[in-house]
Amino acid sequence: MAAKRRSEGRDRCRAPIVPAALDPLELDGLVDHDGWSEREVTGSAIAADAEHISLGECRITGVRLTGARLFKAELVDVVLTDCDLAGAVLEELSLDRVAFVGCRLSGADLGGATLRDVSFRGCQLDELGLRLARTERLAVDGGTAVQLDAYDAWLTASRWTDVDLTGADLTKARLGRARFGAGVRLVDVRGAAALTGSSIDPTLALDVGHALLADLRIAVEDDD
Repeated sequence: MAAKRRSEGRDRCRAPIVPAALDPLELDGLVDHDGWSEREVTGSAIAADAEHISLGECRITGVRLTGARLFKAELVDVVLTDCDLAGAVLEELSLDRVAFVGCRLSGADLGGATLRDVSFRGCQLDELGLRLARTERLAVDGGTAVQLDAYDAWLTASRWTDVDLTGADLTKARLGRARFGAGVRLVDVRGAAALTGSSIDPTLALDVGHALLADLRIAVEDDD
């Protein structure tokens, strides 16, 4: 029991550390090597194309980054609330102690990203690309992640609660010590064998069983 508590503490996602008082910043675009710290960020940078953007100890609220292409961006101690990153290409993104609240990331590409202590609460993550991503202490609570692409992603010790993962691709994902809790949907997931070493809520047993049968091409038929 003590060992289990130590493991749960080690795997718990840490919250961003953001000062109470921040200077305002109205965003109207992004260019290479832009960087800010201790800012309250609003505005938009739709379809921006930039490299090596950095933000630290910031709150970002209502910002639209729809379709943006941000290569090797880095965020540390940042809270994003009600932001739109749908269709954004965020390859080799680095996130450390970052919280997304009520954000839209449908169809965004986080291929090869590194996520440490990152949480998503009530977010739209449908068709989010996490291929080859590496995460530590990832937490997803609420929202949808239909057809999430987690091919060959490192999702060890991640926590999933009340989120719809219907049709997600888990092929070759590392999910040891991951926890899929109450309210999760795992209907028609691909690569269900990747769930080896994870734990699931009892209500998910049927979904996972069906997914494993499909992966193994085992037909369930009446003996007529």
